[in-house]
Order: sequence, then structure tokens, then C-alpha cells
Amino acid sequence: MRKEANYTKQQGFKAGLFLGGMTSSLFVFIFWWFFSNPEGFINLMGFNQTATEIPVAWVLAVVVAIAYIAYTAKGIPAVRENFFRFNFLKVIGIFSAIASGIVEELVFRQMLMDWLYSNGIGVILQVVISGVGFGIIHFGWSIFSGNLRTGLWAAIHTAVLGLLLAIIYIIAGRNVLPVIAAHMMINIFIEPWLILNAVKESSKK
Repeated sequence: MRKEANYTKQQGFKAGLFLGGMTSSLFVFIFWWFFSNPEGFINLMGFNQTATEIPVAWVLAVVVAIAYIAYTAKGIPAVRENFFRFNFLKVIGIFSAIASGIVEELVFRQMLMDWLYSNGIGVILQVVISGVGFGIIHFGWSIFSGNLRTGLWAAIHTAVLGLLLAIIYIIAGRNVLPVIAAHMMINIFIEPWLILNAVKESSKK
């Protein structure tokens, strides 16, 4: 028997609109990046020989993704209750996971950390800056939900995730593909419902 949705059509529409708009913007950026230099973009994403030579990084990426998904599902009812629901919001979420996984990892792991490295910043500080920056960006949830507590929760937990992904990036010999895969995996399962949770929080105001 199909379980009834635990959110209104208006809440679903608002979440879908936000997620769809964000996803479209990211894909425009990805397509521009790719068509500007296809070979360079593919190599930038880590599709090269080194991707097959970092098994420890791949295992850690999967472990971190599964652990973060389970932790989030346990802590947020909207994620837990809709975990296996497949609808239009989930479809948008899949495309969003692909886009955000690529863009955010290229920016916060590869570009930021490599820039810090090229400027003489040590590995530990690279990891910390990458993680904290990742968390600060996700503080934007407080603006969308209208709830400061939600924003702080998002910032702290995504900062921890960012730190873990940054460590994996280093272990991977600065090949970003494992962390892109982990990021995509996480977002496929939880992001649509995190957006929905923020919408539901804003509806309480």
C-alpha cells in the first residue's frame, strides 16, 4: 500500500521550484565549463589513471557517504519518512545531486585546496578551511527556512562532512572523483528531503 505524502502539494511545489532553479543554474555552469575545455574538464574531475590507484580513498568515500546518510535520516524526520519515496521531487533531486556533487567538490576540494597548497598553506589548514567554508555556505539554509537553528545545524554538520571529504581528497592524492561520487550519493538520498524540511520549517512561521 502506498504511503501518503507527509507534506502538502504547496510545500512540495515550493521545494521542487527551489531545487529545480538551483540545479538549472549549476548545470549551466557545468555545461559552460565543459564546452570551454572538454578534455580539461574531464581530467579536472579525476577521470584518469590515478582514479584506479586509490582504493582506500574509494572505500572511505563510500563509508562516509553511508554514515552521513544514516545520521541525517535518523535526525531529520522529513528525510527518514520520505527516504524511499520516488516522485517528481526525487527526480529533480537526482539531477541536483549530480550537479551539486560536481560543482561543490571542484570548488571546495580541488580548486580551493589546490590554491591554498600553491600558496604554501599546509595540509591541515587546507582541510580546515575547506570544511569550514563548506559549512558556511550551507548556513544559507537559515535564510531559506527562516530558522536560525536550522541554518546553524546545517552549517555545523556540513562543515564536518566537508572536513571528512577534504581528508579523503588528500588521501586520494588530490583526485577529486571519489569525493564527487560520495557527495552525489549523499545528495541523491537526502537533499530533496532536506529542502522539503526547510520548506516545512518556513511554513510554521
